[in-house]
Amino acid sequence: MSRLACVALLAVLAACAPPRHPEPPPLEVPDRVAVQVNGRTTSVALEDYVLGSILSEVVPVGEATTVAARIYEVQAVVARSYALSHLGRHRTDGFDLCDTTHCQVYQPARIKSSRFSEVAREAVRRTAGQVLSYARRPIQAVFHADCGGATASASAVWGGAPVPYLPGREDDVRAPHRTWRVAVSIDELRQALNRNPRTAVGARLDDVSVASRDDSGRAAGVSLRGERTQIVRGEDFRSVLNQSLRGQSMLSTRFAISRSGRTYAMTGTGYGHGVGLCQLGAAARARRGDSVTAIVSAYYPGARLISLDK
Repeated sequence: MSRLACVALLAVLAACAPPRHPEPPPLEVPDRVAVQVNGRTTSVALEDYVLGSILSEVVPVGEATTVAARIYEVQAVVARSYALSHLGRHRTDGFDLCDTTHCQVYQPARIKSSRFSEVAREAVRRTAGQVLSYARRPIQAVFHADCGGATASASAVWGGAPVPYLPGREDDVRAPHRTWRVAVSIDELRQALNRNPRTAVGARLDDVSVASRDDSGRAAGVSLRGERTQIVRGEDFRSVLNQSLRGQSMLSTRFAISRSGRTYAMTGTGYGHGVGLCQLGAAARARRGDSVTAIVSAYYPGARLISLDK
């Protein structure tokens, strides 16, 4: 496996929830955040939270130390921005952020166990107080493992109004994007679709095909024809199947559908929702020497990198 593939494979799919509306609160930086870790709420210094998160989200196996440092600097800015824009997301539960992919993965034990701890710690120190802002507020800096060659707009993936700094665009960097294939029989596919009312087709399944694509090439709509005929969102189709498939996963909505006999195959590229920063692409940009500012600007156009300390 290439080092790029390692970064994408080992990067956990966090920050996967869609941007919230209305807009996040004004820039206010708390010293500590309340995080639920393994079911228990704990108060964590913001910069320690950033450190634990970036070590949980990225494992730059095979990278030179200078490249790993740049990767962690970028992820630190992203993690800090994401955390500040989502403070209080779990207020009704008594804490700010959870430790799962619903917010960002946060595994504090990695601070002691990871061989990248010192590199990551220095990256957090060098970027302390730096966040991405838009309209004087921290951006909802969502990210994913591998865009497959093009990022998607937030509105295309999650609906709602366009988010100015989260457009879809071609990722103009050379990187060996992840490819994948899922094969399933018609009967298995029908049963999987019927487990969720959003995709239920009834007693028979006659045809499944991509009905429309967004500008990034992702399946925006999937046509399901059976006893019940409908067009469902590509993300819903992927989510429903992944809940039922055993040992297989549709890693993105950047896929094509084909049929051979009584078997359907979904073949695609990329890993994750495709919105915001592409970790695979960011690693490739770091490897070619791009600055932190240049990397985050490529994935969050229009957002400004600022220092809250100033």
